[in-house]
Amino acid sequence: MTTLTEATVQDVQLELIRRLNYNALDGERVVKDLLAHRELWRAAMIDRFCFSRPGKLPALGLLKLRDLPDNFWNADTLYVLTPNSESAHKLAQLAEEWGGMVLVHKDREDIESALGGYGYDAAIVSVWWD
Repeated sequence: MTTLTEATVQDVQLELIRRLNYNALDGERVVKDLLAHRELWRAAMIDRFCFSRPGKLPALGLLKLRDLPDNFWNADTLYVLTPNSESAHKLAQLAEEWGGMVLVHKDREDIESALGGYGYDAAIVSVWWD
């Protein structure tokens, strides 16, 4: 077993995903499936959508901070960086079984804007759970 000090940032993200279990989101299953299909993705993280408000705190952006004392990572949207559209579509098929709303994002300009540039033929799969 990897200790926290030895864990990669990706390991930490997978653990946060694994701990989530509410509504249709079964974090253990999601992580198990991701690891079983590691060739389809480069990175995965779970987060929560928020609204940027320049000069102010992000609207709905600190729910995770609020819930940390309760040992709950309040996130509802999985983002998975894939090497290309083909991998994204294969992963999306698998993700359909996870009970969330699955989208494949493959518009290069949109992806580079979201990632702050990237320069590859990447695609992103997102899964949102209500």
